[in-house]
Amino acid sequence: MSRSRILVRGGHVVTVDDDLGVIPDGEVLIEDGIIVAVGPNLGVSDAEIVHAEGGIIAPGTIDTHRHTWQAQLRGVATKIALQEYINGFWVDSVPSYSAEDVELGTYVGALEALDAGVTSIFDYSHVNNSPEHADAGMDGLSRSGIRGVFGYSFGQAEIFAPPYFDRIADFARFAKERFQSPGLITLGASLSEIGLAPVSFNAAQKRVADEYGAISSSHIATGQTFPTGLKELAAAGVLDEKLILVHATTFSDDDWRIAGDAGVKISTTPESELNMGMGRIAIAQTLAHGLKPTIGADVVSLGGGDIFTQLRIALSFARWNDAEATLLQGRDVYGMTIHPDDALRWGTINGAEALGLGHRTGSLTPGKQADVIVVSGKNIGSRPVNDAVGQLVLQTYPGSIDTVIVGGRIVKRDGRLVGVDVPALHRRLEQSAARVQERIAERVAAKQPLTAEQIAGFPGWIAYNLAS
Repeated sequence: MSRSRILVRGGHVVTVDDDLGVIPDGEVLIEDGIIVAVGPNLGVSDAEIVHAEGGIIAPGTIDTHRHTWQAQLRGVATKIALQEYINGFWVDSVPSYSAEDVELGTYVGALEALDAGVTSIFDYSHVNNSPEHADAGMDGLSRSGIRGVFGYSFGQAEIFAPPYFDRIADFARFAKERFQSPGLITLGASLSEIGLAPVSFNAAQKRVADEYGAISSSHIATGQTFPTGLKELAAAGVLDEKLILVHATTFSDDDWRIAGDAGVKISTTPESELNMGMGRIAIAQTLAHGLKPTIGADVVSLGGGDIFTQLRIALSFARWNDAEATLLQGRDVYGMTIHPDDALRWGTINGAEALGLGHRTGSLTPGKQADVIVVSGKNIGSRPVNDAVGQLVLQTYPGSIDTVIVGGRIVKRDGRLVGVDVPALHRRLEQSAARVQERIAERVAAKQPLTAEQIAGFPGWIAYNLAS
């Protein structure tokens, strides 16, 4: 039986494996999609050679929170706060997407991730206007060739409208029809927004997600008026190690204790959190309560689609936070407590574990599937490599990534996505974007403001935000 063999050679191998460490001038041997050997000189001659040429060889990055469908709406939310995003942008844009738009947006969004060296994502697909929309999102994600989790959404943007369809029943249908055989995409669930539905809804959604072996996720604690509901969620059995809580920027100390005791996963999205008024990113709190930080790019309607940018922001903020406490005491800073090595784990092995994929990806460990990136050594700013991990985290950008391999398949080679007609895809995307924007404009023009009586009928922070 013939074997597929790829040898990645000639670069500094950053393995994110505690036993293997960093190997200068190392090699990675891949057979039939699996990493079989990592070392300085493997003596292999009968394999397809991928030349790193003095660059850096590393595991692909892992994104634990991305709304991949938003490719058509790139940059439209760069000037708004989160409350405006929720009450305006999200409510109007989601119903304006057809199933065809979802498939295209998800496909392009996933290709953007791959181009940036992101080999696995949690696609929080909260654009499920119908069962057809869910299938379309899955189609787009699968077609891209990325690895990850498709987060079927139980919530809907028009929270005050009757449910479009029975999502609990359709989730079961979706799980049975789309996940009969193993593949790069595994099943996930995006729970209804915490506070926008009774906790009993979140509990029912988590139960059916657990029944089908799905990783679950939910936004939480993104503002002062948002309830966390941690005590209620814990009492209802929602909190466990198969739940990713996203943002958590306004957790109280009690909330953090509950989260830590439950062993939940935390996803921080630095660019959107800091730019949309959500509060301090929660790296320090996550670490303090024995949890492992993970990172997401969130939305290209605001920020960029690569994880290295998010890691730089997260690391910079965490270091600033440490330094500020010292400086405010009138003392100088003589050392950093958080290093690029730590940040790299947030964007690789920690993320893989959060997605339930730690046994498959997240490090260049023999026996794992080959999700590998090569950061070019050909660019003028790429050499010398004096600190492979530091330079990988602090100096990598999408254009410097020469090669991307997912499951042993080369999806980006010589700086270009393989088999993708980018100009043709851009034309399709711009046509789709024009249709979506037209539908959004029609919705906004036809919108009637809620009456005071309607607002008064909603509890707590919902009424507060509607009236603000």
